Amino acid sequence: MNVRKKQVISHAKKLFIGKGYRNTSIQEIIEDSGISRGTFYNYFPSKSELFKAVYDSFLEEYHQQRDELIIGRDLSNIDIFIEQLYVQRKSHSHNQLFALIEDVMVSNDIELKDYLKQTRWLYLNWIHKRLVDIFGVEKKPYLLDCAIILSAMVQHHMHFYSIAKGDLDAKKAIRYYLDRIKVIVDDVSKNDVVLIEPEVLTMFIPEGPKGNRDFCYDLIQSVNQLKTYLEQEVVDAEFRAEKLQIIEFLQDELLHNKEPRHYLVKNMIASLNHDSILRGTSCYGRFREIIMEWLNK
Repeated sequence: MNVRKKQVISHAKKLFIGKGYRNTSIQEIIEDSGISRGTFYNYFPSKSELFKAVYDSFLEEYHQQRDELIIGRDLSNIDIFIEQLYVQRKSHSHNQLFALIEDVMVSNDIELKDYLKQTRWLYLNWIHKRLVDIFGVEKKPYLLDCAIILSAMVQHHMHFYSIAKGDLDAKKAIRYYLDRIKVIVDDVSKNDVVLIEPEVLTMFIPEGPKGNRDFCYDLIQSVNQLKTYLEQEVVDAEFRAEKLQIIEFLQDELLHNKEPRHYLVKNMIASLNHDSILRGTSCYGRFREIIMEWLNK
């Protein structure tokens, strides 16, 4: 993504947070960003498409912080999951994200409402996966119900808890929620009670990149892990900058271009494949797997 486009997203983010999505006009974004109307529409065909880019930037920032917590660590460790949920809480609170989401949900923009609903399913899918990591595959049939209950606790109970106690005790509240979930998992698995089967997730998170938040999530997650590897493990600054540029280009092409160019994606991934340093890492292997699945659709 070029620098000017990033600046537009940054200016729009501040305006959306400050004034709300509905009360922010395209003209205000154009004036605040210092670009022409033609340039704006060259980047974003509509305000709703810009909002998606803004929201994706929130997700990317949060996912990077969240995913860094699990690199090289035991996924079954519940304390790591608590840290991840706490990072989300801090991120959403700092960015006033809940208020922004509520503003969009009361608007008349059906496309954006559907987009946000799908991101909720994506979040639920992530919680479900993490609960499987913690409680084991044998408990998987019962864990979507538990994921829904946990997400409701984190959002709704935390809202009132923060009003009463402040955010300083947020981690204590999250641990309380997980302790309750442990009891529920034990009870529903012992009594074999399932209300919503995990397979339901596939109905709301379809395969393929078009309109698919699961694809976007997997791509963003793999990019964040790859970036972290390059920034922490690769000493050669020139090599690191070159690879980061290619990786960011691929992410931008697949997430923000309505018609991603297959030949460019194929050429860029082929370029990365030639590098022996990247080829030997699991994070690049996952990144390549996601893109190759997209190319072969």
